[in-house]
Amino acid sequence: MIRLLKLFAPGQPRQLDPVTSSISQAISLGMAVLFLLIAAGKYIDPVMSLYLFLGGILVLAFLHRTGNPLRPTRLSVFGIAGAGFSALCCGYLILEQGRLAERLPVLDPLTDLDITVAVVLVLLVLEATRRCIGMTLVTLVAGFLVYGFLGDRLDGPFYHRSLSLSEIVEHLVYTPEGLFGPALEVAALLVFVFVMFGSLFDRFGGGEFFYQLAQSLVGRQTGGTAKVAVLSSALYGSVSGSPTADVVTTGSFTIPLMIKTGFSRVRASAIEAAASSGGSVLPPVMGSAAFLMSDFTGIAYSEIVTAAIIPAFFYYFCVYMTVHNYAHRHQLNAPASLALPRFWEVLRANWLYFIPLLTIAWAVLNLNRPAFAGALACLAILPVMFKPTPRAQEIPRKLTAGLIEGVQRMILVGVACAVAGLVIGTLSITDLTGKISSVMFAMASGSYLLTVITAMLVVIVLGMGMPVPAVYALAAVLAAPALVALGSDVLAAHLFIVYFAAMSAITPPVAVAAFAAASISGANPMSIGIIACRMGIVAFIIPLVFLMTPELLLQGSLIDISVVFLTTLVACWALAGVTEGYLLGPLKLPARLLLTVSTAATMMTTGWISIVASLVILAVLFRQWQILNLITTKHN
Repeated sequence: MIRLLKLFAPGQPRQLDPVTSSISQAISLGMAVLFLLIAAGKYIDPVMSLYLFLGGILVLAFLHRTGNPLRPTRLSVFGIAGAGFSALCCGYLILEQGRLAERLPVLDPLTDLDITVAVVLVLLVLEATRRCIGMTLVTLVAGFLVYGFLGDRLDGPFYHRSLSLSEIVEHLVYTPEGLFGPALEVAALLVFVFVMFGSLFDRFGGGEFFYQLAQSLVGRQTGGTAKVAVLSSALYGSVSGSPTADVVTTGSFTIPLMIKTGFSRVRASAIEAAASSGGSVLPPVMGSAAFLMSDFTGIAYSEIVTAAIIPAFFYYFCVYMTVHNYAHRHQLNAPASLALPRFWEVLRANWLYFIPLLTIAWAVLNLNRPAFAGALACLAILPVMFKPTPRAQEIPRKLTAGLIEGVQRMILVGVACAVAGLVIGTLSITDLTGKISSVMFAMASGSYLLTVITAMLVVIVLGMGMPVPAVYALAAVLAAPALVALGSDVLAAHLFIVYFAAMSAITPPVAVAAFAAASISGANPMSIGIIACRMGIVAFIIPLVFLMTPELLLQGSLIDISVVFLTTLVACWALAGVTEGYLLGPLKLPARLLLTVSTAATMMTTGWISIVASLVILAVLFRQWQILNLITTKHN
């Protein structure tokens, strides 16, 4: 049974021979330079750039991933064939771009060769998806494609008119509504440059800088090693945008150190997984889903980033306080022998790292050109590259390695956005989006709460094993319309989807961040996922709150925003105590139940009820503080 399941699991990385490795590096460097130039303002026909991007990503996917975990890691005939056909298909589109751009859709028929190339390209995207993401997503996409061909045979609300192969192929491949649509465009022309920034920043010591900075700030506190994991993963995660990459990068430092200072393997891994998964909702970069969100909604990226500040703060505040309470409950103090850097020493030695960070924050918030902002941020890494070092001759090698690594990080995102384009294209040609929204609305009987819960479940299920941008791209056309139809604000509805797409990384059974952490610690990934979800439980609640309370998204008067911020802050503080059974001291059952009810009332209501509930929480906190002082006095 296990062997059968592995046949349908994603492939593993290949061990490339010198020739194939050189080819891969040449393609990666070429793509890196080309798309950085495009981000910086060099004009290349957008459709042509998407052909080049998809061709490069597919070739790299077939070269770097095996068919399944049971396949040998050396390059196979199927891998070579997949890479070759990918290059041929995208090369054909590039050569025929002039004719294809001038033809009138529907009126000018496609040639047999056009149709053949399109069909082969779709099959290659599905096969690359199977290798990189797994059979689950391929099955889902295949179901949508089959519906496109056979939906005319259905009765009821899911019926659509008969569609020929030529019509479907034209819509999916030869219009900007499918494969080469918004999802792939955002991946190539926006996400790419920020992933490249993250790769270069990390290659020149950015990850180590975040780690040292966090160590100097909180490393000496109770549970300091875990607090370091939370802060460093938050900082790195916002730049990388990938929970898995964040776990692998920062977790390789933090997880072993947490284990050494008394945290169990499961708990240490769960802390890292929960902290890493929040990077996709943390400004200023927010991974890459925010770029898609801006494209889908038409809302300025700077407005999205600004609105996301308070919810992201509450997520990390709750995770941090959960760690704090757990460490105090179990008396996990940092050992006196632990050597930690001092804050001012870290700043004095590494202040240059703030140049690219401040540049990216300023550019994202002030320029209405996100791609150019990313290019400026990459340029701002130059002072870090030339930071005084006895091995300055290594700069070209590190630069080359960073560019190559950045492109290879894009393989998974590029493939996922390509296959998401196929789904979006099928939804648009069959009008399935409106039908699904109508069915969701009918199933919920017009209930706003049931519609929200249904949308939440749809996003979590879609997110099993998929990158956040691809989950968002699918859910934005499946679930968001139903939420907006019931009166939700467009920004709040789409940010709601981004949150649950990000949290799918720690939601069992396919919790990719938990599995990544398990590979470092050797702990059970299911146990890691369960504890990570408990630690990050606020991320499953906050989206519900800002759907009802737009003040959390900085919408409203200053007084209203301030009141909602303070009451929610108190509720998050209490929530962190309830989950660990400790708040300034052990929580007895009556206090824990009272805090649970008061927290729910504070977050899920508005006006005086929320204020009164938060005052009840403060009263419990005051009582816990009195008990703590009494115990301390007795000991003294």
